[in-house]
Amino acid sequence: HLLPVPRTRAALSVVVENVRRAQDALAAPLALENVAALFGWPEDEMTEAQFLGELVEATGVGLLVDVANLYTNQVNLGLGAVSALDGLPLSALAYVHVAGGHSHHGLWHDTHTSRVPREVLDILTALCARTEPPGVLLEWDGDYPSDAVFEEELGRIRDAMARA
Repeated sequence: HLLPVPRTRAALSVVVENVRRAQDALAAPLALENVAALFGWPEDEMTEAQFLGELVEATGVGLLVDVANLYTNQVNLGLGAVSALDGLPLSALAYVHVAGGHSHHGLWHDTHTSRVPREVLDILTALCARTEPPGVLLEWDGDYPSDAVFEEELGRIRDAMARA
């Protein structure tokens, strides 16, 4: 897992500059994803939603919302996943990721190696109640199941979106 960026004004300045450089170098639009964290930095000055909102405003970068990462942060950091949706700049939504994981010693690990938990699908439903995602991707990076299981998971994702 990558370490989360400290959500400070100084870190935001660095990320804004790096995003601008990437945007200047790339011919394609850029979207950044909210992170799954095992811990938060003590010096954090803002929420992830505030950090991403200011980043989007400063750069025009798109937002990739990973609802499994929101769930991870809810379990690991006590941050409300659905309330985080209300602070994110959903007008910049470019894509949505959905994934499964597992609990280990009280921490949720977003491993992309298992079925999507109902709680993650509930967050997807809450997101779809706020906006229509341009696209939703099921992430599955190992311990691949049968095609039938993939089809079942895609059906569960479609159902969660339809419940909105």
